[in-house]
Amino acid sequence: MALGKKQQVTVSHDILKEKQDEVARLTRRADTAVNVVTRTIEDLVSVNNEIDTAMQEIDTYMENLEKTRNEMAERRKANSTVITNFSKLINTDNPA
Repeated sequence: MALGKKQQVTVSHDILKEKQDEVARLTRRADTAVNVVTRTIEDLVSVNNEIDTAMQEIDTYMENLEKTRNEMAERRKANSTVITNFSKLINTDNPA
């Protein structure tokens, strides 16, 4: 009987070691998975920052484009006024 108990303790020790190794392996896998998720999140944050920068550049460009368009519209209106006034002067009947 003593021999039977000794084998049981050895088997239990082997199972314990296997389970400890399994825990260590699973912990490494979990850590790797967390690292992958963390890197993915960081990459997505970086992409969003680049998108924000690009959108700001587009907004600035659009503001400048709108400003230029408004300036051109004002210049056109002023030119039209001059055209109208000069046209009136040229078409004026002069009884001299």
